[in-house]
Amino acid sequence: MIVSSAIERRYKLSSDEFKKDYVELGKPVILSGVTSNWSGFEKWSLKYFKNLSPELNIYAKKFCNNKIEICPLTMKKYIELIENYEKAPENNPLPPYCHDLPLFSLIPSLIENAQPFPINYLPEWYCYKWWRYCQFFLGSSNSVTPLHFDCLLTNNMFFQIVGRKQFTILLPEDAKHCYRQGWRWFLVNPENPDLNKYPDYKNAKPIKFIVNPGDILYMPPGTLHHVRSLDMSISFNIDWHTQKSSLTALAAITKGMPIQNLYYNFLLTMGLVLKVPPQIIFKFYKPYLNYVS
Repeated sequence: MIVSSAIERRYKLSSDEFKKDYVELGKPVILSGVTSNWSGFEKWSLKYFKNLSPELNIYAKKFCNNKIEICPLTMKKYIELIENYEKAPENNPLPPYCHDLPLFSLIPSLIENAQPFPINYLPEWYCYKWWRYCQFFLGSSNSVTPLHFDCLLTNNMFFQIVGRKQFTILLPEDAKHCYRQGWRWFLVNPENPDLNKYPDYKNAKPIKFIVNPGDILYMPPGTLHHVRSLDMSISFNIDWHTQKSSLTALAAITKGMPIQNLYYNFLLTMGLVLKVPPQIIFKFYKPYLNYVS
């Protein structure tokens, strides 16, 4: 098994090139120079979030023994856990990971810190209140998300704001080598694969790289990814479908996609293919933003 770092990096890529050279071809890419004017790079920090909304009720996750434990916290309490860990990691347990939190909806003032947003990279249907489809990732160094793919088989644009993250990704055709458990999680740990237990992983072609502040990582539908925070990190992503990917995702019901996932994909297909306005669709789609799968 050879681990590669060969992911393309493009600077100020036009939306037409992005769609033609990467989305249509299903190729991952790291984009830079697109978000350089965002005020979030100067403002967003642990202290800023704690002062902005200390009593906000949020949740974080613990990934343990292939199960997800939900930990309810206030923003102030959670950030204090991170601060204590970063000061003395040897004396404090690793905090749970604030993973997939719709923070733009919970704290709308944050939206102005992510302007101008590159909405032209997305299908026009998502232009209306694009921020409602975004989810945040906030956590300490050494926070890890185990190997998985995104549950609706959406495209994924991942925005790194504070800190660095190390990604190990595998293209969808390598899923068969990674020992799937359930719909979207995998048993192999790409950082330290046990080839005695999972011998077929030697046939996989993992790509390992670092995403830095200011980078946007694009991952096509079905891309497997394992993520480690190298520093205290603040990121967010937006999951989105094209007409083509929404129809492909509906067909995945024959490959084990849960019924609830099919429902959310059906809603998005109604918008993208049948042109039902997002104002109508979103009230039914909104529960997805708190969906744990």
